[in-house]
Amino acid sequence: MPPVTCDPRSPRDTHPRTRCSIRVGLYQRWPTLRESDHLQTYVASQPGWHIALRSSDYASGGTLKRPGLQRILAAARSGDIDVLVVNHLYSLSRRTQHLAFVLSELTSRGVRVVSAADPALDTETAHGLFLVRVVTAVAEIEQTGAVADRRDRRRHEQLSGDESPLAG
Repeated sequence: MPPVTCDPRSPRDTHPRTRCSIRVGLYQRWPTLRESDHLQTYVASQPGWHIALRSSDYASGGTLKRPGLQRILAAARSGDIDVLVVNHLYSLSRRTQHLAFVLSELTSRGVRVVSAADPALDTETAHGLFLVRVVTAVAEIEQTGAVADRRDRRRHEQLSGDESPLAG
């Protein structure tokens, strides 16, 4: 008897004939072989999980216009995946607004989002969802600070001309 597809958030029966088959999507931005192995090992460690979709991009996390990410969102909309596993949440987006949109798109369609690098970042629980939002807010603050630092450095260079601040 083939495995039955079921809701990944429902309690699973441990009887082998009724074990649920959880369809997993893997997403990587700037994938590496080590990260791919880590994600596959993580999925293999979860009872009833199997990889239904692998998707990746070589693109900035500052945009949602990435073909691999769009494939993941399309799979969620069509009900082809139950869980999305990423190594780090910033693989989905480095912008809080974008990440909130992606998480909303996925969770509103019943797709659970899990970080393999930090399993506490799991949208299945209220605590995990809270941590996801805090981590993304901190990432945006860090990004905003880095942009401001670069802007200030350029402004300082323009005002001081070519003169080095260490020149005598």
